[in-house]
Amino acid sequence: MRPRTLALALCLAGLPQACRCPDAAALVSARRDSPRATVEAFQRYLDADLYEQEYGCFSTGFRRQNGLSLFGYSEFRDRLEREQPWFGALAGASIRHERPLGPNEHLIELATVGGTLRVRLVREDFYRIRAAQSYYDGRADLGTMVRAESGLEGGEAWVLRLPREATETSVCDLTSVTLERLWLIDGVDLVESP
Repeated sequence: MRPRTLALALCLAGLPQACRCPDAAALVSARRDSPRATVEAFQRYLDADLYEQEYGCFSTGFRRQNGLSLFGYSEFRDRLEREQPWFGALAGASIRHERPLGPNEHLIELATVGGTLRVRLVREDFYRIRAAQSYYDGRADLGTMVRAESGLEGGEAWVLRLPREATETSVCDLTSVTLERLWLIDGVDLVESP
Protein backbone atom coordinates (compact mmCIF):
# COMPACT_ATOMS: atom_id res chain seq x y z
CA MET A 1 0.00 0.00 0.00
CA ARG A 2 2.88 2.35 0.77
CA PRO A 3 4.45 2.31 -2.75
CA ARG A 4 1.07 3.19 -4.28
CA THR A 5 0.68 6.13 -1.89
CA LEU A 6 4.13 7.39 -2.82
CA ALA A 7 3.41 7.02 -6.56
CA LEU A 8 0.10 8.85 -6.17
CA ALA A 9 1.76 11.64 -4.20
CA LEU A 10 4.42 12.05 -6.90
CA CYS A 11 1.77 12.21 -9.63
CA LEU A 12 -0.26 14.79 -7.75
CA ALA A 13 2.86 16.87 -7.06
CA GLY A 14 3.51 17.08 -10.81
CA LEU A 15 -0.08 17.99 -11.64
CA PRO A 16 0.23 21.78 -11.22
CA GLN A 17 3.06 21.85 -13.77
CA ALA A 18 1.00 19.76 -16.18
CA CYS A 19 -1.97 22.15 -16.06
CA ARG A 20 -1.71 25.10 -18.39
CA CYS A 21 -3.55 27.91 -16.69
CA PRO A 22 -3.01 31.09 -18.70
CA ASP A 23 -3.05 34.42 -16.94
CA ALA A 24 -6.49 35.86 -17.76
CA ALA A 25 -5.37 39.46 -17.17
CA ALA A 26 -2.48 39.02 -19.63
CA LEU A 27 -4.87 37.63 -22.25
CA VAL A 28 -7.32 40.49 -21.83
CA SER A 29 -4.58 43.13 -22.01
CA ALA A 30 -2.96 41.62 -25.14
CA ARG A 31 -2.71 44.16 -27.97
CA ARG A 32 -1.66 44.29 -31.62
CA ASP A 33 -0.80 47.98 -31.88
CA SER A 34 2.98 47.48 -32.17
CA PRO A 35 5.12 44.69 -33.63
CA ARG A 36 6.36 43.60 -30.21
CA ALA A 37 2.84 43.67 -28.74
CA THR A 38 1.55 41.47 -31.58
CA VAL A 39 4.27 38.85 -31.08
CA GLU A 40 3.67 38.83 -27.33
CA ALA A 41 -0.10 38.59 -27.83
CA PHE A 42 0.34 35.68 -30.24
CA GLN A 43 2.56 33.91 -27.72
CA ARG A 44 -0.10 34.31 -25.03
CA TYR A 45 -2.87 33.09 -27.33
CA LEU A 46 -0.74 30.15 -28.49
CA ASP A 47 0.02 29.15 -24.92
CA ALA A 48 -3.70 29.28 -24.07
CA ASP A 49 -4.85 27.48 -27.27
CA LEU A 50 -7.08 30.41 -28.27
CA TYR A 51 -7.35 29.61 -31.98
CA GLU A 52 -9.55 32.55 -32.98
CA GLN A 53 -7.24 35.09 -31.35
CA GLU A 54 -4.18 33.39 -32.89
CA TYR A 55 -5.84 33.62 -36.31
CA GLY A 56 -6.45 37.33 -35.72
CA CYS A 57 -2.68 37.91 -35.40
CA PHE A 58 -1.99 36.85 -39.01
CA SER A 59 -1.92 39.32 -41.90
CA THR A 60 -4.32 39.22 -44.81
CA GLY A 61 -1.42 38.13 -47.04
CA PHE A 62 -0.44 35.26 -44.72
CA ARG A 63 -4.04 34.06 -44.62
CA ARG A 64 -4.39 34.29 -48.40
CA GLN A 65 -1.02 32.59 -49.06
CA ASN A 66 -1.96 29.66 -46.81
CA GLY A 67 -5.62 29.48 -47.87
CA LEU A 68 -6.80 30.21 -44.34
CA SER A 69 -10.24 31.07 -43.09
CA LEU A 70 -11.23 31.35 -39.47
CA PHE A 71 -13.29 28.19 -39.90
CA GLY A 72 -10.36 26.18 -41.26
CA TYR A 73 -7.69 27.59 -38.96
CA SER A 74 -7.97 24.87 -36.30
CA GLU A 75 -7.15 22.22 -38.90
CA PHE A 76 -4.33 24.37 -40.27
CA ARG A 77 -3.02 25.02 -36.77
CA ASP A 78 -2.80 21.32 -35.99
CA ARG A 79 -0.90 20.81 -39.26
CA LEU A 80 1.39 23.74 -38.45
CA GLU A 81 2.15 22.24 -35.08
CA ARG A 82 3.13 18.93 -36.71
CA GLU A 83 4.98 20.23 -39.78
CA GLN A 84 6.55 23.55 -38.85
CA PRO A 85 9.29 23.46 -36.21
CA TRP A 86 8.92 27.20 -35.56
CA PHE A 87 5.30 26.99 -34.47
CA GLY A 88 5.68 25.27 -31.12
CA ALA A 89 8.92 27.12 -30.39
CA LEU A 90 7.23 30.49 -30.81
CA ALA A 91 5.24 30.30 -27.56
CA GLY A 92 8.31 30.19 -25.31
CA ALA A 93 10.75 32.21 -27.43
CA SER A 94 12.22 35.44 -26.10
CA ILE A 95 12.64 38.58 -28.18
CA ARG A 96 16.29 39.09 -29.01
CA HIS A 97 16.28 41.89 -31.56
CA GLU A 98 13.87 43.96 -33.63
CA ARG A 99 14.19 46.43 -36.46
CA PRO A 100 11.90 48.30 -38.82
CA LEU A 101 12.06 47.35 -42.49
CA GLY A 102 9.99 50.37 -43.53
CA PRO A 103 7.01 52.34 -42.25
CA ASN A 104 4.68 49.33 -42.57
CA GLU A 105 7.08 46.39 -42.12
CA HIS A 106 9.02 45.17 -39.12
CA LEU A 107 11.27 42.23 -38.27
CA ILE A 108 11.56 40.62 -34.83
CA GLU A 109 14.10 37.93 -34.00
CA LEU A 110 13.31 35.54 -31.19
CA ALA A 111 15.73 33.21 -29.42
CA THR A 112 14.71 29.56 -29.07
CA VAL A 113 16.54 26.42 -27.99
CA GLY A 114 16.93 25.28 -31.62
CA GLY A 115 17.91 28.58 -33.18
CA THR A 116 16.43 31.92 -34.09
CA LEU A 117 12.92 32.70 -35.29
CA ARG A 118 12.50 35.63 -37.66
CA VAL A 119 9.01 37.03 -37.55
CA ARG A 120 8.05 39.49 -40.28
CA LEU A 121 5.16 41.80 -39.44
CA VAL A 122 3.16 44.22 -41.56
CA ARG A 123 0.83 47.02 -40.58
CA GLU A 124 -2.73 46.87 -41.89
CA ASP A 125 -5.64 49.29 -41.55
CA PHE A 126 -9.22 48.13 -40.99
CA TYR A 127 -12.63 49.67 -40.50
CA ARG A 128 -15.86 48.37 -38.99
CA ILE A 129 -19.21 50.09 -39.22
CA ARG A 130 -22.30 49.13 -37.25
CA ALA A 131 -25.56 50.78 -38.19
CA ALA A 132 -28.96 49.70 -36.91
CA GLN A 133 -29.20 46.06 -38.05
CA SER A 134 -26.18 46.21 -40.40
CA TYR A 135 -22.49 45.44 -40.01
CA TYR A 136 -19.74 46.22 -42.52
CA ASP A 137 -16.03 45.69 -42.34
CA GLY A 138 -13.13 46.02 -44.70
CA ARG A 139 -9.68 47.32 -45.37
CA ALA A 140 -8.73 50.77 -46.50
CA ASP A 141 -5.66 52.92 -45.95
CA LEU A 142 -6.14 55.02 -42.82
CA GLY A 143 -4.59 57.97 -44.65
CA THR A 144 -7.47 57.96 -47.15
CA MET A 145 -10.13 57.55 -44.46
CA VAL A 146 -8.98 60.28 -42.05
CA ARG A 147 -7.78 63.76 -42.87
CA ALA A 148 -7.28 66.91 -40.84
CA GLU A 149 -8.96 70.16 -41.90
CA SER A 150 -8.88 73.62 -40.45
CA GLY A 151 -11.67 73.98 -37.94
CA LEU A 152 -14.20 76.79 -38.14
CA GLU A 153 -13.10 78.23 -34.81
CA GLY A 154 -9.40 77.61 -35.30
CA GLY A 155 -7.49 74.43 -34.63
CA GLU A 156 -8.02 71.26 -36.59
CA ALA A 157 -10.95 68.96 -37.13
CA TRP A 158 -10.61 65.36 -38.20
CA VAL A 159 -12.82 64.33 -41.07
CA LEU A 160 -13.63 60.64 -41.57
CA ARG A 161 -14.25 59.40 -45.10
CA LEU A 162 -15.45 55.83 -44.74
CA PRO A 163 -16.37 53.64 -47.69
CA ARG A 164 -20.09 53.90 -48.26
CA GLU A 165 -21.75 50.56 -48.62
CA ALA A 166 -24.36 49.77 -51.26
CA THR A 167 -27.17 50.17 -48.77
CA GLU A 168 -28.57 53.57 -47.92
CA THR A 169 -27.24 53.79 -44.39
CA SER A 170 -28.00 57.08 -42.73
CA VAL A 171 -25.57 58.72 -40.31
CA CYS A 172 -28.45 58.68 -37.80
CA ASP A 173 -28.43 54.87 -37.96
CA LEU A 174 -24.73 54.55 -37.03
CA THR A 175 -24.10 52.86 -33.71
CA SER A 176 -20.30 52.57 -33.97
CA VAL A 177 -17.41 53.26 -36.31
CA THR A 178 -14.05 51.65 -35.58
CA LEU A 179 -10.76 52.33 -37.32
CA GLU A 180 -7.80 50.11 -36.45
CA ARG A 181 -4.16 50.11 -37.45
CA LEU A 182 -2.77 46.72 -36.43
CA TRP A 183 0.59 44.99 -36.73
CA LEU A 184 0.10 41.43 -37.99
CA ILE A 185 2.36 38.43 -38.56
CA ASP A 186 3.15 38.05 -42.25
CA GLY A 187 5.72 35.25 -42.07
CA VAL A 188 7.93 33.22 -39.73
CA ASP A 189 11.25 31.55 -40.56
CA LEU A 190 13.34 29.29 -38.38
CA VAL A 191 17.05 30.03 -38.72
CA GLU A 192 19.10 27.15 -37.40
CA SER A 193 21.97 27.97 -35.05
CA PRO A 194 25.42 26.87 -36.30
